Amino acid sequence: MTVEKLIEMLEGMNPEAEVRFASQPSWPFEYTISDLSAFTGEEESNDENCDVVYLIEGDQIGYLPEKVKYEIGW
Repeated sequence: MTVEKLIEMLEGMNPEAEVRFASQPSWPFEYTISDLSAFTGEEESNDENCDVVYLIEGDQIGYLPEKVKYEIGW
C-alpha cells in the first residue's frame, strides 16, 4: 500500500477517530500506533524522499472485538 492509497482510503472518515492496528489473525489483538518512521533503503530519511513509511506499534489494547475479526475475515 502507498501513502497516497492510505490517504484515499481515509478520505471522508472522521478526522477525530482513533487509529488502531489489528495483528495476528490466529490470535487477534489490537494495538495503538505510537509513531511512524520514514526510510530510504536502510537509512532514516525525511518524509518527502522516503521509500517506506513504518507505522510503529504502540500499546496492546486487548483482543480484537469479534465483530471486527468477522468483518476483516479472520
